[in-house]
Amino acid sequence: MLSTFPTATITGYSHLGPNFEQTNALKDYWAGRLDAEAFSQSMHSLRLNTYSRLRELGLGEDYSIPASYTHYDHVLDTALSVGLVASEPTGTNFDVDEYFAVARGMEHQVPFVPELEDSTRFRARPQHLLSLVAEAKAASHTIRPVLIGPVTLLALAKTSPGTSTSAFERLDELTTAYVDVISILAAAGVDWVQLDEPALTTDVDEHSDTELAEAASRAYATLSRANTRPQIFVTAPHGSLRGGLPALAHSGIDALGVDVSAATRAIDPDYIVRIAAETPASVHLVAGAIDARSVLADELPTSLSVLQCLGRESLSVSTSTSLLLIPQPVSPDADLPAADSARACPAEEDVAEAKVTEVKALAKAHASSRVSRPHRPLRETGDPQQLVASHTVFRLGGKTMPVRLHKSSDGISVGSSQDLALIDRRGDAVAEEAFVLRQHGGDVSTRLSRRRNL
Repeated sequence: MLSTFPTATITGYSHLGPNFEQTNALKDYWAGRLDAEAFSQSMHSLRLNTYSRLRELGLGEDYSIPASYTHYDHVLDTALSVGLVASEPTGTNFDVDEYFAVARGMEHQVPFVPELEDSTRFRARPQHLLSLVAEAKAASHTIRPVLIGPVTLLALAKTSPGTSTSAFERLDELTTAYVDVISILAAAGVDWVQLDEPALTTDVDEHSDTELAEAASRAYATLSRANTRPQIFVTAPHGSLRGGLPALAHSGIDALGVDVSAATRAIDPDYIVRIAAETPASVHLVAGAIDARSVLADELPTSLSVLQCLGRESLSVSTSTSLLLIPQPVSPDADLPAADSARACPAEEDVAEAKVTEVKALAKAHASSRVSRPHRPLRETGDPQQLVASHTVFRLGGKTMPVRLHKSSDGISVGSSQDLALIDRRGDAVAEEAFVLRQHGGDVSTRLSRRRNL
């Protein structure tokens, strides 16, 4: 039986390490101070430590952690996996030396650009993905393989001089290679695979939105019809889908990840309505409500309202895009507007980790908000904002207490740097404390009585 999609997830995480372990290891490797075997072992430890930390932060469900690690470049990894390179690693193991040779030089890291020639022959070579899956499984982690989607891969590719066909004339051939890749993953026991399609939300000079949407419809219809395949989760980060929304929603995929962060909603105010109208119930919706491009703490009540507007009893919560390039924390000396300064993550806090805890908190808040409220007084059942507060306090248990539960003048802040939930609602501190006690009885009463700022 195939696994259901996790209720809380992220679409990607940094491969650099909390102390830039990968960066330092790469410098040593390129300088000849570290051989390929030692480098690989170092990265093995880094990956497993990352998986363990993400589980500690709340991503404990199967397939909630994406296998987004890369030695160099995600586009290169995918290009290798489908044969879109002139030189490929050989054998069943992933060869580090050959990998960096394909990366066109070991001295400088630049974005990899796939190059198409008439002689290019796509074929499945998912050794890297299989290695990541097996490595994680041996350490009791069930991770979700990640690939750049076929539409984005072709949109990024350039054709060599003298090539007789355009990139998208090779779409069907490339899609066949993707079918083979995901079929091999399914045979290895993988239930979910993630395909990222940022080209469908951004302006690509060489290709119109209509062309990209038609390509997505064709490619994912083919992938969805594969006889042996994992469930397909397609993400559309960095903005709103246009023609790509109905194309993906009706292609037969199993889950669709959409960027519904405040930044995207500000640019496309009708996006939520279009998602709700266009996405059939057969497609599991993964709402990227937590902004992975901002160091500011999420406004949970607003995000919770967005989830409710999507009109789904069952949906998952995610980051709007990968946490790979999350900005650095804001210095206390930074000159920010007062409204933003109150929400900025402190300089000593790991912003990526804070975003993961926000995803988990919002997912739990959404589950709590489905309680029937209209027929009973607020003091008996609470609104979604109060449920966020009480649920977060309850979830922390005896391990740690929130920095504060309520500050009457500027809203309610629940959680610590590791467990963040922000509620923009004025209210009475005594009433809030009473509500929390009613929700969870004596379980938190002792802890709450110690809080002097209520």
